[in-house]
Amino acid sequence: MEKLGVHRDASQLISVREFLTSWDASVIPGMEMISTKSDASMLKALSKEMGTPIDTLQELSTVCGESTLKCADEIKQPEFLEKVPPDVNLMTLRVQRDELERRQKNPTYKTFIKKAMRLKKCDYLMNFPPDAAQVKEECPKEFCVQHPDVIITAHVHQPNNTHLSFNMKIGLDQTLLVLGCERLTDLRDKITCVNDLALAGDLSENPDFTPEHYAKDIYKSGFFYIEGCFYNDFRDGGSQDYSQVIRDWAKEPGRGIGPMQSVAMEDTSFLDLNIRLGQPYIYLHQGDCEHLIVFSDIRVLSHQDPQDIRDYPLVTHKHLKNQTKCRVCQMHASRWMAYDSEHSPENPSFFCEQCFRALHYDEHGNKIGNFQAFRYFDKSAVI
Repeated sequence: MEKLGVHRDASQLISVREFLTSWDASVIPGMEMISTKSDASMLKALSKEMGTPIDTLQELSTVCGESTLKCADEIKQPEFLEKVPPDVNLMTLRVQRDELERRQKNPTYKTFIKKAMRLKKCDYLMNFPPDAAQVKEECPKEFCVQHPDVIITAHVHQPNNTHLSFNMKIGLDQTLLVLGCERLTDLRDKITCVNDLALAGDLSENPDFTPEHYAKDIYKSGFFYIEGCFYNDFRDGGSQDYSQVIRDWAKEPGRGIGPMQSVAMEDTSFLDLNIRLGQPYIYLHQGDCEHLIVFSDIRVLSHQDPQDIRDYPLVTHKHLKNQTKCRVCQMHASRWMAYDSEHSPENPSFFCEQCFRALHYDEHGNKIGNFQAFRYFDKSAVI
């Protein structure tokens, strides 16, 4: 069972708890001491551990620092300037200020412009957490992370089902940093999936229907599958064990892939896991909505990381998906998916709120034609 389905590029099996305890006892106290201190405290800690004078360490940091790797004419990192001084007279800056204000007030226009100018990568770079100089040093004591701990990088891929063609590519959706002390439920609650907002049923007869519950409020079951173990979410009394049918199938004679375990997700922390870096695992919810989960890195928590436990799991990347535009106005995000609509050559067809009502209902709100309509949630617009 141990070697079954192991990806060729995956690492050896890593016990997260043993990874943390395997660090030399002299390293962890030093990291604790400098976790919220200045560079001077770091030098003091290193001087104590290495038995080297502080003056020597300062000289080494100058001679071997990263600044020595730069050339004299090296291009500096470009800055994204978004604030224009109010008292400027240059026409170019006034136009730039008006343009930035328009983008801020109109998200649809901002998306359209960035798509046209091929500037989506700028937002991608800005998604990452602040560097060490910008991390808040002050944190309420009760919310400070406890050292020592580990940080695991988790990549959540876009949802899919098992019926995929061989040449379909599954893209990255989110990247998160999780602490070893956190529960698996903390990661699950941070994963965003548009299928959690789904509404069942044809709403063409009553488009003004306001739902009290979404799919995530009704179907709360889900599991992570990691190294032969299903971690099921049993926080709600009505949750089902999605893994039961899989485990029954796996233990049949001749399968050779069992037995498999089932553990409560809410009772399991990341320190309790055994993982392989680069190995694809599964997160399943809403019955058949599957996400690949890949852990790519594990390291000890340092002073350069946010020290407020409320920041974790920390989202460092979100996929910038293009909006599904209304097929009529080509401006607004789609809010409705209609089948058998006589106003579109596509089936199904997508409409924004205004175009959908203008084409499919009269002035009294009565339905025109024979069609079915379902609420459509575009992730780029609602999450």
